[in-house]
Amino acid sequence: MCRVLAADIGAGSYRVMEGIYTDRGLDMKELARFRHAPVRKNGHYYWDIEEMRDNLVRVVRDAAKRGERIRSIGFDAFGSDFGLLDSGGALLDRPLAYRDKVSDGIYEAYFKDEKAIYARTGAAYATTGTAHILKGMVLQRFPAVKHAARLLFLPDLLAYFFTGATVNEYTIATTSRLLDIESGQWDMGLIESLGLPAHIFHPLSASGTAVGTLKKEISEGIPNLRGTVVTASACHDTASAVSAVPYARGCSFISSGSWSVKGIVCGSPYTSDTACEYKMSNEGQPGGKFRLIRNITGLWILEECARAWRAEGMDLIIPKLAVSAESEEDVPSMIYTDAPDFKKPGNMPEKIRTYCARTRQKVPGTPEAVMRTVVNGLALEYRRHNEQLEDVTGSPVTCMYIVGGGRHNRLLSQCAADAAQCPVICGHPEAAAAGNILVQLHALGAVSSMDEFPRIAAKDVPEVRYIPGRKEKWEERYGRYLELAR
Repeated sequence: MCRVLAADIGAGSYRVMEGIYTDRGLDMKELARFRHAPVRKNGHYYWDIEEMRDNLVRVVRDAAKRGERIRSIGFDAFGSDFGLLDSGGALLDRPLAYRDKVSDGIYEAYFKDEKAIYARTGAAYATTGTAHILKGMVLQRFPAVKHAARLLFLPDLLAYFFTGATVNEYTIATTSRLLDIESGQWDMGLIESLGLPAHIFHPLSASGTAVGTLKKEISEGIPNLRGTVVTASACHDTASAVSAVPYARGCSFISSGSWSVKGIVCGSPYTSDTACEYKMSNEGQPGGKFRLIRNITGLWILEECARAWRAEGMDLIIPKLAVSAESEEDVPSMIYTDAPDFKKPGNMPEKIRTYCARTRQKVPGTPEAVMRTVVNGLALEYRRHNEQLEDVTGSPVTCMYIVGGGRHNRLLSQCAADAAQCPVICGHPEAAAAGNILVQLHALGAVSSMDEFPRIAAKDVPEVRYIPGRKEKWEERYGRYLELAR
């Protein structure tokens, strides 16, 4: 028996999952889940990393008081966001949230000519990454940048809080847009040309690296935490999630959460002009593989809608709303989720209504109609991305495999199958945590090969398949959608 814990950090919530691996397979259980959102301070949005740390420490200690010894703990999170340490190891400020205004205008000023560096980095810059945030902080003379000695991404930072040791894990670093795609190391030439402090970028470590044992104040008095290590799993949540996806030729994965991270797994990067034009990024995957992906603004829009509705006194939960929307009238309206209208927090239902009015569509009135309007746009964007993948790789996309919390949204899954006219298979709802756990088990020697990961994960949660239909209706909608997505 081997018991490990995974802390999976999302933009709307974070959770701690327990994984117990025996000869019968993997048994996963959620130990705790916390909702969170960026906090505003001095005109900027930050992550309350101290509250997150304290909650996670409490859950780990409570879990260790019961059951078997905890062999390892791993952290994964969304990409881009980071903390800065000074030369004494003190955190200089809370990590800025990727949706903060500090990155406004950085793409237009520094990255609009992406082709000039795409062959080097294999990265798209249209969506915010570490490069944008850090450049904005330099331009706005944030004190933390001036005094920084080391950059740690969110999972690296949490590992540091738990152990006192510093590691920069490879897969999360590839979300920065600051790596040389061929060497897999920091592109110091690019970093220096952007005027970023090169000395804060330290050597990278592979997924599965042991960071260190728990600090004494965390493990003290609890025998089940004696010798527990923190493992740098696949620290980017998408890298973890995709580790649990079975490889099938022609299948595009979707890690569905606040973002819909959609793409394919490949053995080498794609750095053509066409890939650049489609804003695709090559990110690192454990085992020397790559993910050719594009970040599509996903269920965050509905999460923002729910926040606005709660402020109005309506206690609406997105999965339940999706179920009720299935039985409501099929709304023809749609949004392009990556439109500038939806990039920042705010009254999202009102933004959607304004967008539909401006684009001469039926304005959704009820929460169910808003849900369908967002889902229509997402489903059609999945189809557009399939066609772009085919254009870049020369290979057809014949199915889509959805993992993450979005797999529970039956309306989205069926609409995606109908819009793209290909089967949709829904896998593990906690794929990021499952991948995190499996990388730890591999590092401990409990699982012999990464090739076993999908089989082990699939035994834990059965797959659900959606068959495409209603082709004529979705063909008509797709023509209108392409006009919105120009």
